[in-house]
Amino acid sequence: MEPTGKPKKKNQYVREKINLKRKLSKKNKHRARLVVRNLPFEATEEGLRKHFEKFGEIDEVKLLKKEDGVLLGIGFVQFKLVQKAAKARHHLNGKPFLNRNIECDFALPKDKYEKKDSTTTPDPVQIKDEPLDDAEIKVEIKEEDIKQEDEDLDVTKEERESEKSSDSDEENQDDEDEDDIEFDEEIEVKDEEKPRKISNDVNEGKTIFIKNVPFAATNEDIKECMSQFGPLYYGVICMDQLTEHSKGTAFVKFKNKEDAEACLANKGITLMNSVLECERALSKDELKSKSEKKEKGPRDSRNLYLVKEGVILAGTKAAESVSATDMTKRLQIEQYKTQMLRNLNMFVARTRLVVHNIPPSWSDAQLKQLFLKQCKHPGTLKEAKIMRNMRDVDANGIGRSKEFGFVAFTTHDAALHALRALNNNPNIFSPTKRPIIAFSIENRSKLRAKERRLQNSKLKNPTSKSYDPNTVSKPFKKDKEKRYKQDKPAEDTQEGLQKFSGTKASFGASKMRSKFNLRTQAQVHHEQVKKEKKMKRMEIARRPVKQKEKKTKPLKQKLNKMKKDDNFASLVNSYKQTLLNANSADTTKKKKWYE
Repeated sequence: MEPTGKPKKKNQYVREKINLKRKLSKKNKHRARLVVRNLPFEATEEGLRKHFEKFGEIDEVKLLKKEDGVLLGIGFVQFKLVQKAAKARHHLNGKPFLNRNIECDFALPKDKYEKKDSTTTPDPVQIKDEPLDDAEIKVEIKEEDIKQEDEDLDVTKEERESEKSSDSDEENQDDEDEDDIEFDEEIEVKDEEKPRKISNDVNEGKTIFIKNVPFAATNEDIKECMSQFGPLYYGVICMDQLTEHSKGTAFVKFKNKEDAEACLANKGITLMNSVLECERALSKDELKSKSEKKEKGPRDSRNLYLVKEGVILAGTKAAESVSATDMTKRLQIEQYKTQMLRNLNMFVARTRLVVHNIPPSWSDAQLKQLFLKQCKHPGTLKEAKIMRNMRDVDANGIGRSKEFGFVAFTTHDAALHALRALNNNPNIFSPTKRPIIAFSIENRSKLRAKERRLQNSKLKNPTSKSYDPNTVSKPFKKDKEKRYKQDKPAEDTQEGLQKFSGTKASFGASKMRSKFNLRTQAQVHHEQVKKEKKMKRMEIARRPVKQKEKKTKPLKQKLNKMKKDDNFASLVNSYKQTLLNANSADTTKKKKWYE
């Protein structure tokens, strides 16, 4: 019995269908294939794999060689996913590899390359074809074309959707009859730009923009967290288009506007131990206008504007009745500050004050008590210390005071309030020797070294909570510097400043005062003091004679003489008297014959 032709046709149909699926799988696989040109001749497949595998999983890496084994400077990198290949192309194209800039692009099929090559001028360097796979592939770097692709954008959502649709269309063709199966690699699916829908979510006032979202959170976590305020339309986390990871932000739309307002009013919403920052969603036009209005002021990382806080200018109300010695000392301090701040490592501390003209007899406790009276919250005062000369020590082991000290606070507002209340105050120390208070100048490098030593000692101290036995024998690694963007301080709400407080610092004015201005200020103050003395003498001279002040000489201080003992004095006098009497008796009794 001869077999009928039906099984043969069925087997042939299945075979062709399997071959078609293989071609489709190869086509999809080659979409994630990159060609790398301008490779150095010392490059290896392992080195190239390590250079590219940080962007995604790699199936194959191959370098083209001549018959004698010399590299051609071209290689292929086969990724598993198209997105990972696009990411690698975006980050590595034009970047150095083994001290040579490489060029990365997607590989083209042979037929497309030949069509494109026929329209362009041939290159002088020809590459010999080698069998790389079941399907021969010849590659070329795509020319940059604004119409076809953008250098700054990789695979977009529309491209991925078009790829999925093309794949699904081709797979659906497999289920049809044999006569209807046709495959052509030259057919290109064009991306159709769909009209974007205009949303009114922002205008409705029901949409909220959320910041500080944990990177591990999902859309379901956001919905569950925000559903406590009311029903939602959606809750979506913003994803990075290139890395496909969360940006740490999200959008949530409520069904009722009242629920959205209740969410904005609540400032303590937490998700995975992170406090969420909720704001009203803005339209693109509002964001653009907001960015244009935002003023980019000068960045003052060294707080130089605080140098002018508390400066006493000659001819002002604050300079009235200030002694010449105090004004001279203030001039010297200003010159010292100008000299110190020329070093870029020096900065003005926001929470530490330096106090001059401290009486020599004062202690640290007295200085601390003085500033505690001016603190609204006593807990904001950290430390008060007077600097002493430890080479000149008294009987109790306390060094002689250098007449200046430092006071540290926990907040800038507390330090500013204390400075304005005590600086140049005539009722604190004495009218002729008033307190000179300013923000302290610190050395940033020394402070960092101090913090590192403190942290190192804690790690090596068994009694400390942060004790780590692994770091005892190992050298301490230097921490990376953390730079925090300095925010503009809140506006001062302190009103009714005293007239003796001095100049008020304004944020952003970081220009230092010149030496010429400092000298002229001192001269003006000196002339002002002379004028005040002259006016006082003239006023006294104009008074009537009776009202004139009588000049009284200061009483001389009597020296304390030691009192003599009465008994001892009487004994001496009696002894002298007996001697005189004895001499007089001898002269009367004994006389010479010739007398």
